[in-house]
Amino acid sequence: MSRHTLEPVILKNNHAIKGRKDYVADPYSGKSFDRKVKDGYVLDKSIHSYRMWFNFLKLALELEEQNAVLVTRNSILRKYMSGHEQTGRVTHKVRVNRAKYRDWDVFTIPHLSFDDWWKDHEHLFLDQVGRVLKPHDVVSSNPDTFTYEIDKRRRLSDVIKDLRKHYADEEVERVSRDDYPIEGKVRPIVLQNRFNALVLKLEDKLSNQEILTHKDNYIRATDTRTAKHSHKGEDGKVIYDLIGGNKKSFGAKQILLSVCDGYFIKHPTKNYL
Repeated sequence: MSRHTLEPVILKNNHAIKGRKDYVADPYSGKSFDRKVKDGYVLDKSIHSYRMWFNFLKLALELEEQNAVLVTRNSILRKYMSGHEQTGRVTHKVRVNRAKYRDWDVFTIPHLSFDDWWKDHEHLFLDQVGRVLKPHDVVSSNPDTFTYEIDKRRRLSDVIKDLRKHYADEEVERVSRDDYPIEGKVRPIVLQNRFNALVLKLEDKLSNQEILTHKDNYIRATDTRTAKHSHKGEDGKVIYDLIGGNKKSFGAKQILLSVCDGYFIKHPTKNYL
């Protein structure tokens, strides 16, 4: 029985994602992690970031359906005054705040792939890239944009300085996508590793060593520490770090609970521990 939920769960709609390649010097050097411009619009993060958000939400929905309760911290014995005491186990019932996902058609997610869902929902995450106005174009009244005329005879470096000065003088601040922002730096492979580790431990069919060395490369190497066969004797610790996390670096359970509350990757005030 899995030690990560109070009662065992059976996953039918969620499965670990097979890895594509092993450790390289820079696993994020490929173009697949770049932000793509399409028809004048761009994503704030790479599409893999939104794919992982979707995956964690889909997993949360299946766990919620089974009334699952996640264990985010087990009780341990610690010194207290002149004796010892149990810290107590910390648990959280998986419950998705649907108000946070009002535009996502959450009821369709359990039975859809990300690619199918994305076709009808990518507009929720797109920003407009800069564009050149033609002589008869109407200046946009969109409060999230501003129009700036540039003399093409000037050097690019001077134009950039002018823009920076304009931003400073006008106190222009970046307008975040308030409804569905992804704050902070995203490392999609690390997120996938965390997701896979949680799914496989919930299924409880593979040992920690089998998870880390599986032929399907469920835990993709992101550095030399997680490269295959470099963690001998530390299998349990590697998996624990991926799932459990801490107050500063969220593990898979904390990410999943954050997603339940409508935040990705990290809840701004809760750590769930």
